[in-house]
Amino acid sequence: MSTPLLSLVIYLDQESKHLEDCLRDLQTFFTKFPLPYEVILMAEKGVTLSEKQAPIRIIHNKTRLGRAASLWQGLQAAQGHFLAVSSVEMTTPLGDLFRLLQYLMSEEKIDLYWGDRYAHKNSSFLKKESPRQKTEHLFNGILKEKFGALPADPLSDVVMIKQSALKKLTSTANIGKIKGWYLAPVLLRALKQQPLQMEQLPILDSGLTAPGFSLWKARWGLFKECLF
Repeated sequence: MSTPLLSLVIYLDQESKHLEDCLRDLQTFFTKFPLPYEVILMAEKGVTLSEKQAPIRIIHNKTRLGRAASLWQGLQAAQGHFLAVSSVEMTTPLGDLFRLLQYLMSEEKIDLYWGDRYAHKNSSFLKKESPRQKTEHLFNGILKEKFGALPADPLSDVVMIKQSALKKLTSTANIGKIKGWYLAPVLLRALKQQPLQMEQLPILDSGLTAPGFSLWKARWGLFKECLF
């Protein structure tokens, strides 16, 4: 199998009835826009999945790691030249991810594109007032004070990064122990130690919340992230 151009990392903390639909949608999309890709399914300990054929890879956690740590390990295992995080719920349309990829492929000096869910004023992310969204609105403001004005949407996990840039972050930044739901604060801590060339692009968010999301655990994790 040739080296994939794009790697998509998806976290699973339980069996999902939507997984096959998600993988089918990915196959259909990349049939219309053919490019070599891989999907890495990061499955928590105890999650049972049927065997998959390439370009899908399954990595089973030996212990329960949580979403952020699982996604980070999935990115480390990814083989693509460009890497991104997605979800079974496809909260961000594939078209938006593909647009981030196109921009990053065309910009030699840019290391990563960060998705901004606030740029689309008619986005479901802004219209819906679920507990998750209220929590993210609150902590986004606090994280911007901690990490600076960029990115405008600190808790967006929709990031398209070059493999070379991730290796630079991994080799130079002291990441520490990764906990919790959100990967974005991990990346922001690393970027504070090892700055990269970053740009932002508007993305859509459906407002859907993953079944495994725990509001109180997420709030507690973000509180500790902002405090220390």
